Amino acid sequence: MRAFLDLEHRDDGPVVCVRLPDGSAWERAVRWVDTTSGYLLVSRDEVIAGEDAAAVSACVEKGGAAVQQLARYGRLLFEAAFGAAIWRELVGRSAEDPYLELAIRGDAGREPGMPGAWQALHWEGLHDGTAFVAARGTATESGKSLSVGIVRLVPPAGDPAGQAAFAPIQRIPRVLFAVGSRLTDPRVRPGAEFMGILRHLERDGGSIQPRVLESASLTSLARELARFEPDVLHLIGHGRWFPGPRCVKLQLQPDASAAPGDEYVTATEILGAFREADHLPRVVVLSACQTASAPPPGGGQLAFPADPVNALPFAAELVAEGVPVVVAMAGDIADTACRVFTRALTVAIEQGSPLVRAVITGRRAAFYERPDPDSIDWVMPVLFLAASVPSETHLVDITATTAAKRRAHMLDVVRDPVFCGRGQFIEAFDRLLDDSDPLNVLVARTDDPKQSYGGMRLLRELAARAVRSGRLPVVLGPFDKAPPTDRTGLTEELALHLQGMRDDFGLPDKPARVITVAADPRARPLDLARAIRADLDELEQDLPDGDPVRASPYPHVVLLCHRVDLWLDAFEDLRGMLRPQGLGPGEHPVPVVMTGACGTEQGSQLEEARLEHHGATWIKFEPLDRFRSDDDNPEDILAYQWWLLNPPQGRSKVYAARRDSSLAWHGLLRLFMEGRALYDEQMLFAFASKAVPDYFTEDTDNDVLAAFARIAP
Repeated sequence: MRAFLDLEHRDDGPVVCVRLPDGSAWERAVRWVDTTSGYLLVSRDEVIAGEDAAAVSACVEKGGAAVQQLARYGRLLFEAAFGAAIWRELVGRSAEDPYLELAIRGDAGREPGMPGAWQALHWEGLHDGTAFVAARGTATESGKSLSVGIVRLVPPAGDPAGQAAFAPIQRIPRVLFAVGSRLTDPRVRPGAEFMGILRHLERDGGSIQPRVLESASLTSLARELARFEPDVLHLIGHGRWFPGPRCVKLQLQPDASAAPGDEYVTATEILGAFREADHLPRVVVLSACQTASAPPPGGGQLAFPADPVNALPFAAELVAEGVPVVVAMAGDIADTACRVFTRALTVAIEQGSPLVRAVITGRRAAFYERPDPDSIDWVMPVLFLAASVPSETHLVDITATTAAKRRAHMLDVVRDPVFCGRGQFIEAFDRLLDDSDPLNVLVARTDDPKQSYGGMRLLRELAARAVRSGRLPVVLGPFDKAPPTDRTGLTEELALHLQGMRDDFGLPDKPARVITVAADPRARPLDLARAIRADLDELEQDLPDGDPVRASPYPHVVLLCHRVDLWLDAFEDLRGMLRPQGLGPGEHPVPVVMTGACGTEQGSQLEEARLEHHGATWIKFEPLDRFRSDDDNPEDILAYQWWLLNPPQGRSKVYAARRDSSLAWHGLLRLFMEGRALYDEQMLFAFASKAVPDYFTEDTDNDVLAAFARIAP
């Protein structure tokens, strides 16, 4: 059940109005307390000294409150808005519902869409005298616990009639991570961890289609929004106060035309990037401090309390101008709380839970079993919704994601550990899936065949990406041992793989044409390519009419080949099959991705192919070497961080850099891993364990979530 909370202004002072959809309504007379450190709303009958009110407000607003201080703040706010009688009525009417949703609508005495201080109150800290209701629920008469969710509804800045109804995302959500400051900066690391945790959705089969925009500026953000058209935009950077209107700004990299030092942008400028791209995300996540807050008293706005500040929070301004859902931070959030909240939230969304229920799950997970019992970080994530977004809204229709996960597991393209780095291959692969782009062959090459740089891991990641795009990946490998070395071996391997796919999909058995063609000694490589295309076309046509492969844009199929430098004569055939359309001639492209080592006797053909096609637009050779390790683009550090946050099966502990640690551990880690295999799991986790407690923290997120699942109603 959704209960609406409004602040109305009467001749004798402000009044909190609680309304239900059936027309029931209650009122509480309230007053603003004059404090220079933040906002505090109390019952008009509440007797509290100004100094006491200032102390309560200050510790919560600055993010340094202890649990007892937040409980005092939450209790005062609870009495102001509800009191025991109204709360008992609300709980009684919601007892049979899955949860009670409190929708903070706005300040009816101000201009529409200008809720200001009213919505900036820390409603997530509400305390009913027994417990924090947003973290632990509230007791019903039967003794059961009723979950409580809190949202902030923002009316549109324009005509409400023109606001479209919200519908769940039907496809696998496209998520653009736009990083405005260095991801390894300790002050924004929770944002980096948030992004790292979402990688587990990819590892599990792919409930999101991610893309990362590093060193994001307004110009590059607009360009990527137009090109990728994400459903979810996740902005990561510093957020800080500035004097004057709209005084919360978010850090992005300055454009070439920007004034020196001009690297912070307003919500209005972010909205300008949306208009320039002609694309409005359905969801925006702001991993930036203060983006859920209103300006503090004395922050350059109108005087408080005679005329309370009414500038919209950064997040609310985005919603007022058309973004349906915004998640923002009301302050700093600690590492474990961020990770646990994110894991629980994304899992709930992935399972098809309503959005508010997912936020409840995330918040309660961050509250239960938190390492620091005095932490209040679980109150920091705040949800803003457009006024048109109804209760029980599902963010994602999981039909497409469920089918993609099932297929990715069926094709065995999702494995431990999480894939790391290699952004250039992701970008190139997206080009392969674009029929209008001439690129149709991608080669990941290394000069050192003795080092493992994750070639098969790369192919599986790209294959999972193909599945999420509605395409069918055909993965030939792994071939570190027993690769096909002649035409017969190659065609038999391919035929066996296609038959396995038919078995997995429940399709009828059919002989592979390529076997018959390969048996003809007069057959040319292009004859093999035509036969392979015919086999792939037949497999596609046998799929059900509603299969995403048949409904996707071309190309429908992608061929991915592992360690082609070991294929010998078989690679000579594969090389002869390559054309600007990828695999041989045809009406539509069949892209080909290969990994292999050049610079050796076995890899000489691969090197010859690279030289032969130098400058061709349809084939691209990218080095598959060690992660880049420069301080301005620390791909290695991010990759290792993400791996430590998503440990392989059998490891329960996660490691993260401490918020107050120096960046000296970057150099120490690089020195520690120098000369070792790129994916040396034992050494990486050994370094992390030794870095505790000087640089790293050691937590058991899975244990926290398991404990939460056991004890949370």
